[in-house]
Amino acid sequence: MFSSATNESLPVPDDAWEILRDCRAWFLKQAGQLLREAEPVSEAALNAFVQAVGAYFDERTTSERRTSFDQLGDLTASNISLVGESDLELDIRLGEFASLLTESNGKGLWRVYLRFVTLLGRPDLSPAENPVGPKAIARGLSALCGVLDEAPAPMLERIGRLEEHFSEFLPALYAGLNDFLVGRKVSAAQPTIVTAPDAATAASAGGSSGTLAIDPAVALQQSLLGQAQAGATVSVNAGVAASLLTQAMFGRLLARLDDLERAGHGGEGGTAGAPQALDSTRLGVPAGAPEAAAIDALAMIFEAIFASPTLPDPIKAALSSLQIPTLRAVMLDQGFFTADAHPARQLLDKMARAAVGLPVDVSSRHPLCAIVQQIATRVRAEFVDDTQVLSRYVGELEKLIARRDNAAAQAAASYRPLVQRLEQGDEADTRSRQAIDTFCLRSDVPPAISRFLRDHWQRVLRQIWLESGEDSTDWQDGKTVVDQLLWSVQPKVDIEERKRLARELPQMLQKISAGMQRVAVPEAARAEFLDACFALQTAAMRGSAVTGDQAPAAPAGGARPAAGVVPALSELRNGVQRLRIYDLAGASRGAGRYRQAAVHAGDWLSFHMGEEEPVCGRVCHVAKGSGKLLLANPDWDFAVLLHPALAESQLKEGRASVSSQVSLFNAAAEQALRRTPKPA
Repeated sequence: MFSSATNESLPVPDDAWEILRDCRAWFLKQAGQLLREAEPVSEAALNAFVQAVGAYFDERTTSERRTSFDQLGDLTASNISLVGESDLELDIRLGEFASLLTESNGKGLWRVYLRFVTLLGRPDLSPAENPVGPKAIARGLSALCGVLDEAPAPMLERIGRLEEHFSEFLPALYAGLNDFLVGRKVSAAQPTIVTAPDAATAASAGGSSGTLAIDPAVALQQSLLGQAQAGATVSVNAGVAASLLTQAMFGRLLARLDDLERAGHGGEGGTAGAPQALDSTRLGVPAGAPEAAAIDALAMIFEAIFASPTLPDPIKAALSSLQIPTLRAVMLDQGFFTADAHPARQLLDKMARAAVGLPVDVSSRHPLCAIVQQIATRVRAEFVDDTQVLSRYVGELEKLIARRDNAAAQAAASYRPLVQRLEQGDEADTRSRQAIDTFCLRSDVPPAISRFLRDHWQRVLRQIWLESGEDSTDWQDGKTVVDQLLWSVQPKVDIEERKRLARELPQMLQKISAGMQRVAVPEAARAEFLDACFALQTAAMRGSAVTGDQAPAAPAGGARPAAGVVPALSELRNGVQRLRIYDLAGASRGAGRYRQAAVHAGDWLSFHMGEEEPVCGRVCHVAKGSGKLLLANPDWDFAVLLHPALAESQLKEGRASVSSQVSLFNAAAEQALRRTPKPA
């Protein structure tokens, strides 16, 4: 039945202590696993890390309001006077570690933080004191370093390696933690109740624009009520019925829903025509009543869902059939619009999430569509007033999502060896180019030598890198011979230098000839280089400087054009495997190392190039060096390798989206809110 509670904060869950306990265990397990996967450490070091992370969690979840001095950091004046130089250096480095990861995980941290505000009942909780924030990981690494007792240089190198590893995998941890708290029905606090002074900064890092906004569904309801005032604080928990329905009217409304259900007017998949939303007029609720605003707000949200261009029709039909159960939830629970973890809202979100990656024209006979429609049918049959029914089917959808994610991961696994070979090739290109750039950036390199190094010797170094690696003797010899070559064409005014050149020249030319043969340099190109080399060395023996057309040109490596975001599509086949490769074209290819913080392993990314149809696949692997994304989808007969600069460009242009991070309910509420006229 309706409630008239009007407090603006969400109530602390009755089982908050059990949730905190289970959340702590989940977080420590995942953090320890991340460390274990990063690099091998002793069991004692791992235990120290986990215990320190747990101690940080305990401090932040049990402490009361902290003073501004306390919030300056954990290093007090007494600590500063006692720590040594290496300890202070470690503290500074770990501070940088925490800051970088806080910045790169802004959105995920903000969502989890708001749930901790609810869980702890602490509107004053500072985002900087998030119990599961990167500061907790930094505290654990400090304890880890204490056990390992390394010298400063290797210790800082270790922090750098771990920073790269945690940067890649922490987003997935925070996404999982958010889902864990949602599963325990911990809703995000409305940002308007947060009193911490640094909340606005954290909200901005988390992607909130302007002032801290209330839930779009709440704003939509209040807009329809005509109660929202510009710049005023809105009471977001006033419930569906600020002026309550009478018991008789409430009963008649439920009976009307039952009649519509029996008559098949819930937008069920089998009905003809496009699904239609149930508004207050169809339900016989008087216009202008607060109840009508809530019902119409939900109707507008469903209208936005039905208008989605990315949701397949079979999924829209299943969602449409849940209108009446959702309306029941709205009437029975005054916290529906303020609680994003409400089972009815989660049911809609999880259905849409399960369908991510399906073709828009997918048949209703697709196995996943059939399961979603079966779940919708069972919800309609079983739900009356017990939200546990909804929670149970949310759990079924989560299992369906996990199975589909695993199927995508398995599909990608067969491509990993092929992608690793491509990654090795990319790394070899980068390392060999960097080595040649080092030589060609010198101002005294003749153009003929520079062309030879870039066109041919870079290929030699690339082949050596692939076969033997950077630490090999062959790699060092390949660079040493370039040093000798450049020295050989410099003027020799001293008789001893001329004797040395005459003595070393045959062996040097023999090594260069062997290298050219190794990468099959054409005979004409070999002859052209050797003739130019002979002329330069003859001039050097006479003590002459390089002149005329032999004057050094601007080194190509120092004048590379800026990396453009120009796509180049290719396809690589290996037996039955088909890998579609979206790389950068021309000079921009391989121009640097990339990391794309907006897309992570486990995300479902939707994008399209040029006139191609959009594709949506799960990011199953992110290359550490190049940042390239390997995407797979159980419904594809191919996989995709996508350059991160292309993903970043498309996300900025709105041509791509991380579909798995979208809440269908909130997105539809935002669209409906934009279509609602602002009250005068």
